[in-house]
Amino acid sequence: MRKFLARRMLRAYSKRYGYDTSYLEMMLEQSPRAFFKFASVAKAAAHRELIPVEMSFAAKLAGAMAEDCGPCTQLCVDMALEAGMAKDQIEAVLRRDVRAMTASVALAFEFADAVAHHSPEDEPIARRFASAGAKRA
Repeated sequence: MRKFLARRMLRAYSKRYGYDTSYLEMMLEQSPRAFFKFASVAKAAAHRELIPVEMSFAAKLAGAMAEDCGPCTQLCVDMALEAGMAKDQIEAVLRRDVRAMTASVALAFEFADAVAHHSPEDEPIARRFASAGAKRA
């Protein structure tokens, strides 16, 4: 029953976002335990309690772009739009145009980009990021 529901959810997700979920369906068929573990990680990754939508998606977009995954980046764009992130901010992140980003979007983007590229700049940015998040709690 769990596999049936998971398969339906994957197909609905694929239809909703125009995203190829065949790799997830294959995982579900080949190793249901791995699929459900992966699904719990994906659910945890979607959690955002302390930071605004714009910061969360700026970081997710930076990560997807760092991995050079076009479909993943498009999925993040679609989800960011759906969550209410301003289109001009999404475009600024995609262009890597920090000057066009709001201060909070720029901070989240720079932090995620530094981490994704193993930059020595990530520690000072991480402190600024943590400080900004603490003010929102």
